[in-house]
Amino acid sequence: MRSGVFKESVIIGGVTFLIGSALMLIPINGLWFAYLGTFLVGFFAHYLFEVMGLNESFCKGVVS
Repeated sequence: MRSGVFKESVIIGGVTFLIGSALMLIPINGLWFAYLGTFLVGFFAHYLFEVMGLNESFCKGVVS
């Protein structure tokens, strides 16, 4: 495993937690939303980190 994976995971997990916690404040009936919402938050958080170049800059900083 490359170095920095734990730190990257903590950052992505923290972002997912914060956005997911905000989504829990929306009153929606049904348990399915919690599962779908959690997936979508993780997906979009990772996608946005890639689009903004944060993953690449983080990896370059850790590897070099």
